[in-house]
Amino acid sequence: MGYHIAPTRVAHLANGLRVLVRELRHAPVVTAMVWYGVGSRDEAPGRTGISHFLEHMMFKGTPRFPYGVLEEGVKRRGGMWNAFTSYDYTAYYEVLPAQHLAWALEVEADRMTGMTFDPDLTVRERGIIVSEREGSENHPSVWLQEAFMAAAYQVSPYGHPIIGSKADIRATTAEALTAHYRRYYHPNNATVVIVGDVAPEQAFALAERHFGAIPAGAPVLPPDAGEPEQTEERRVTVRRPGPHPMLLTGYKIPAADHPDQPALMLLSALLSGAPSFGGAGGTMGRSSRLYRKLVEPGLAVAASAYPRALQYTGLFTLSATPAPGVSPEDLEAALFAEVEALRDEQAGEQEFARAQKQVRAGYLYSMESALSQAVMLGSTALTQSVARFDRALEELEAVTPADVQRVARTYLEPRRRTVAWFIPQEAAPAGVGGAGMPGASGSGATGTGSAAPGAPGAAAADAGAPAAGAAGTSGSGAAGTTPDYQKPADWSVDRPAAGQAQPILSPDRVVRRTLSCGATLLLFPAASVPSVFVRVQMEAGAVWETAAQAGLAQMVAALLTRGSESFTAAELALSTDALGMSIRVDVGRETAVASLKCLPEDLDRGLSLLAEVVRRPTFPADEFERVRTQMLVAVRRAEDDTRAVAARRLMERIYPEGHPYRHAVSGTEASLRAFAADDLAAFHRARYGPRGAVISVVGDIDPDRATAALEAVLDGWSGGSERPAIPAAPVPRGGRSHVTLAGKTQTDIALGWPLVDRSHPDYLALEVLATLFGGNGTPASSRLFRDVRERYGLSYYQYALFGGTSGPGAWTAHLGVNPARLDFAVEAVLSELRRLAAEPVPSGELEALQDFLAGYPAVQHEAPERIAARLAEIERFNLGLDWLERYPRAVAALTGEELRAVAERHLVPERLTIVTAGPERAEAEPAAGPESS
Repeated sequence: MGYHIAPTRVAHLANGLRVLVRELRHAPVVTAMVWYGVGSRDEAPGRTGISHFLEHMMFKGTPRFPYGVLEEGVKRRGGMWNAFTSYDYTAYYEVLPAQHLAWALEVEADRMTGMTFDPDLTVRERGIIVSEREGSENHPSVWLQEAFMAAAYQVSPYGHPIIGSKADIRATTAEALTAHYRRYYHPNNATVVIVGDVAPEQAFALAERHFGAIPAGAPVLPPDAGEPEQTEERRVTVRRPGPHPMLLTGYKIPAADHPDQPALMLLSALLSGAPSFGGAGGTMGRSSRLYRKLVEPGLAVAASAYPRALQYTGLFTLSATPAPGVSPEDLEAALFAEVEALRDEQAGEQEFARAQKQVRAGYLYSMESALSQAVMLGSTALTQSVARFDRALEELEAVTPADVQRVARTYLEPRRRTVAWFIPQEAAPAGVGGAGMPGASGSGATGTGSAAPGAPGAAAADAGAPAAGAAGTSGSGAAGTTPDYQKPADWSVDRPAAGQAQPILSPDRVVRRTLSCGATLLLFPAASVPSVFVRVQMEAGAVWETAAQAGLAQMVAALLTRGSESFTAAELALSTDALGMSIRVDVGRETAVASLKCLPEDLDRGLSLLAEVVRRPTFPADEFERVRTQMLVAVRRAEDDTRAVAARRLMERIYPEGHPYRHAVSGTEASLRAFAADDLAAFHRARYGPRGAVISVVGDIDPDRATAALEAVLDGWSGGSERPAIPAAPVPRGGRSHVTLAGKTQTDIALGWPLVDRSHPDYLALEVLATLFGGNGTPASSRLFRDVRERYGLSYYQYALFGGTSGPGAWTAHLGVNPARLDFAVEAVLSELRRLAAEPVPSGELEALQDFLAGYPAVQHEAPERIAARLAEIERFNLGLDWLERYPRAVAALTGEELRAVAERHLVPERLTIVTAGPERAEAEPAAGPESS
């Protein structure tokens, strides 16, 4: 079986702090986390959401590290930091180049003891959290999740949403936050987790240095989180505007530390494939029971199962979305029939072995990065034990088919389940919500919107995490003046003495070859990674479609794994699931990417299957119709999503008719209904091939063996396309428009321009400006964050994007706001855009950003998927393998005046297009400061 989990190193300080350390040496990166044993389960009625509120306030500065200094310190070190709140815990983390571990622990030790909570800042942050709350309410799945949890847990605090009710958020005071902090934030209620490129002895010494002198706090009593035994089925229905019905159901299961948890995990794998542990891994499960019995016959477009292992009573959840025309009653009956089948009869030997291999592989995939390991270790340590993490594979391998049947019979009883339906308001069928199935008003419990119902990871649903506390402005508070260290200021943060990390993608670590078929091969050996990731990038994206063919490239990609000359879809699923591997094909605007994720011992077989998928698809008629139905449902869902609608309409307004960047990659209902199987085969013949293809292989590999295996499976492969020539886009006229969507509580804004391609002389400056203005896909604090979020409390999320394209790429910004504050928010964004063109970037701000962009690649490229994608980008645009070594020098050469001049040339407010999507336009409120109620 190869890889095993080395024991976690554990130390206990005299004050009760537990310190856990694991080495991971493939990248010069370390993750430092502090986990506190407090979550939403510790909140009384009227105080819901206070743990999450406190998490936000922990980024507001201390006397030692004033407001904004920490954010600048993280940026200077090329790192990222964040936090999340769940049912059983709250966790804070930094991911940094490894030489900065001491600084991260110094910061967290100070935050453990040095926080104060100012009434003015509390008021401002309240507006941000309300915005987060309202943004989640735009998604029907959140209303369903909240109604489900409230029905399932009628006594336990698990029944209320992690983010809290809007009324309780508005009622939270600085005094209440102070009391919560003092009760729970101390060493004997905390665990420090350190994973990465560090020796355990060094990590323990640093933990002792920074945390050892902190006195222990009063013992924390266990929360009253018990739930009485459920004796009968419970039902609830949510009726609101939405695109389609959804089913979420769950059975009560024992606490996370119960010996039956491994068997419950395998039970879920039999039903719907292995979960994606800690956000790692890939798609598996098309040989599972729910896929074969619900999705394949056309009863559902999606179905899943997952055990939510909580510290107290948990839930074994199942979710499903009915296919168009399928009644809720029929889908529900089919779902519960599969549950009963597992109760009635043991799984066969081969089926059980497939499930076991998938769960094992998924667990190992979670060990690939320092952050994913730290999250898995911390959550297991707090809800179970460190020993449980270390012996996870042994416990998994000890489970038998009889064990799985036993836990199914024990826990999946009808009396133990809660059934929740979301029914679109305009299409509630007769009989649903009647006797025994009371309708929910849709105005009760509220939720986080952080995980789809029943999705992997729902047990650790993240109630949001602030990007960081950067400088803002303060009004006058009822309780006095904000302390100086929590006021906005131009804090100067010196360049760290430890210097920046070396980029992980140095040329000497990459092997570049050209295969006989003509494809470029880039190999990155990393022996400490317990997996292999293979990425085949081809010039087969949506740019080759006409507007009438929108969605064709995506449909082709979706069908490549649904049948080939050698395998039916079911046979391919059996083969990949049996090996715990994932094969998928994704498509973007310009390229298509076929990828393989597998364990090292299965690489040869995985490459053979991947080549079969890419080279010899057959586009069978039944799979074609199934994929068409799934894509139609996805299009309808996107048209009900305010953020997606605003972004989509923006592209339609800034690019002219016929431009390849204008139409939706996912297609429209009309275009999807018009396709025939012959269209898919013709597109595949024309675009899929080695010409222009870049293959990246990252993980525990021998380069020569991997090359030989690829040569064998790709022998005779031909065809494909070179990088497309994309026409210029005319200067847009600009303007503003609004799209009204029913049943929404937040308005989303998208704005931007079509600008330049990857080779343009101004490209690098525009990329840096996007990072300065809105992060550009990185965790760097930005002007949008500091102004729109922190200064005015207008928005929970805000970002700007500008990426490498072969044609005139879009430079865009996005945020979500309360509808009554829409005009004020738009003006705040416009003000910041005008400043880019009017003022040179101040030297201190620019230097901090330059330091971030020099150091962040070490953190950014830790995961194999990120490494593979960056290698492909470097090759596609002929940047050279030394690009990441040259990039910091190119960024450092930019001046504040050069950035201003580029902004003046390209970011012209008169040409700006603004699209908003949400409820009907409300009367604008006065342009005021932070929210005050």
